[in-house]
Amino acid sequence: MKFSYVLPDPASSGDWSEFEGDLDSMKRAGYDAVELQIADPAAFDEERVRRTLDRVGYALCAFQTGSTYATRGNCLSSPDEAVRRRTTALLKSFVDLAARWRSVIVFGSLQGRLRDEPDAALAKRRIRAAIEEVGRYASERGAVLAFEPVCHEEVGFHNTIAEVAELVRGLKLPGVRMMIDTFHMNIEEKDLLGCFAGIGDLLAHVHLSETNRDVLGSGHWPTAGFCQALADLGYQGHVSVGVYRTRLPRRASIDRSMAELRRVLPGSV
Repeated sequence: MKFSYVLPDPASSGDWSEFEGDLDSMKRAGYDAVELQIADPAAFDEERVRRTLDRVGYALCAFQTGSTYATRGNCLSSPDEAVRRRTTALLKSFVDLAARWRSVIVFGSLQGRLRDEPDAALAKRRIRAAIEEVGRYASERGAVLAFEPVCHEEVGFHNTIAEVAELVRGLKLPGVRMMIDTFHMNIEEKDLLGCFAGIGDLLAHVHLSETNRDVLGSGHWPTAGFCQALADLGYQGHVSVGVYRTRLPRRASIDRSMAELRRVLPGSV
């Protein structure tokens, strides 16, 4: 199984050596690739990132897209058509970026919340229309948008694996698949290890995040059983470790999460 680790956009630190040091730490720990949180592809220094990743020998397996919901108000369910068009255009720019990098586009938070559009049926129609448009664009360019079920505490719509799978299957577009995130699964799903049994043909990406979003092993997620279920499903993509709520320095989080993977998956990492 291929494990990656989620890092912020290197431009956000203001010190490129911090990004380089994080990658070196990941490489020493044994990760296979990196996933980045990107706000705007237009501001992403592709040339410098590519040089840096080539030095380490890393692929960029995925981009996260959702940060501008909070910072810029981008939202696909918004009643404001201009906001919806702006958000759709942003996602298309991520498609162009992902096509150049052969990376997966992580999508979920840009759906918005019920406070953006209280009429859930109307919101879902808007979201579906936008994803169909972006999905056709992605399909033409050989890119993949991975639709993530995000819990109801963070997103107002398509919170479960079943809901997202139904939407993705209905679109029938090669550029739209789905992903799963263990943090959100722990909140929304009743059967944690059986709820994704029927989506092997749709699964393009995976986030492995502890139930408290701290380092792996600090919560109660059944990591060993989950990884075995992925293997049984025939999943061959990356599993990105996400640590979002911790008091540890990032490099300690990188090391401790990999140590936990080695503990629960002996001989497999």
